[in-house]
Amino acid sequence: MKKDAHIEIEWNEFRNSVYETKSKSQDDFEKYINVLASGGLAITIAFFDKIVDIHKSTYIFLIIIGWVLLVTTLLTNLISHYLSISYAQKTIDEINEKKYDDVFTNVKNRNKCINILNRLSIGTLIIGIVSIIMFVTINLTIVKNNHKLMQKPQNTLLLMEERVRTINNPPQSKPNINQKK
Repeated sequence: MKKDAHIEIEWNEFRNSVYETKSKSQDDFEKYINVLASGGLAITIAFFDKIVDIHKSTYIFLIIIGWVLLVTTLLTNLISHYLSISYAQKTIDEINEKKYDDVFTNVKNRNKCINILNRLSIGTLIIGIVSIIMFVTINLTIVKNNHKLMQKPQNTLLLMEERVRTINNPPQSKPNINQKK
């Protein structure tokens, strides 16, 4: 009898830890999505607005791939959090119904699914960021090289003008310095 009570307490503690995990997932859910979405948008909007004109950009497919992968990251993350919350509730229900054998089987399968989604989310995030960084790097390099090319002829022209510039001839009549006022 005492052993059964101890087992019941352990399962209640486990259920409470699942509740806590579910609660943390719900709390972090919107924060993660907002940080990723707003961060990605802010970076790309600032890039186009301040540094490179979209019509002058090259390798635009890289930024498109980056955006698609970041959106995929957000959606995968959203699905993962949703499933985590849903699976936690199912586990709690199984514990409340004292279906302990089902808990052992289902928790492992449920965690496997969530882990796959989380890995996919991490992978798409990394590849998306790399793609955007490549786009930015390429276009900044092109802008920098074009800026250097535009400056060289101007500087060379100024130096040439300074070398051939002579002082104008003074007027032929000289002012009288002894003139009274």
